[in-house]
Amino acid sequence: MKTTAERQREITRSKALVHLLRDRMGETSVYGFAGRYDGLMQGTSNTQESKKWRPVFSGKQPLSTRTLASLSELFPDAPQLHQDGPANLWRAMWGTFEESRAVVADDLNAWQSFDVALAEFEADLLLAESYGEPLILQHLAKAVALHRLHHDLLGLGGAGTCRCVRRCVDDENVQAALRRIAVLDDVRANLAAIASNPLAGIPADQRW
Repeated sequence: MKTTAERQREITRSKALVHLLRDRMGETSVYGFAGRYDGLMQGTSNTQESKKWRPVFSGKQPLSTRTLASLSELFPDAPQLHQDGPANLWRAMWGTFEESRAVVADDLNAWQSFDVALAEFEADLLLAESYGEPLILQHLAKAVALHRLHHDLLGLGGAGTCRCVRRCVDDENVQAALRRIAVLDDVRANLAAIASNPLAGIPADQRW
């Protein structure tokens, strides 16, 4: 039996997935999503009338294995997207350390050093902050992955990584992307311990 935390993660994964697929369909509501789904299923379902999708969209229940399988018939990448999340965010937040490492694999391979990769990533965020440039979900996923590897796996101090996570969570563009798929509050709650760490509030000029 799943724990409360595990069930909430499944709800978050499911809610994000159906919102992402709704956008991919070009729809703007659960009603429109259901209608398009029913049409694509060619008369084998009537979810618009049964309101099957409403509890998933509203975060009241997760997708069942059977329903996720039905979505994969229309969207082959649905199971992978459900597991990894947008920009691999779920993999960074909840995956194994090896899965988190995969999120920043390109950076690690490019710099051939974890310390250098982390320093370069923080420098990129500091530059973006200095010039008022928006961030994207990939920045947040990388920040979380680097924090988990640096702090949780290696047991090292988290001044830089905590600040990176906080910077991404507070970014308006990142918030808008998470709000679009109805998981802003979920992500904030999951990352609250990192983002609220006093180390996350260190002024930018002290990190250069």
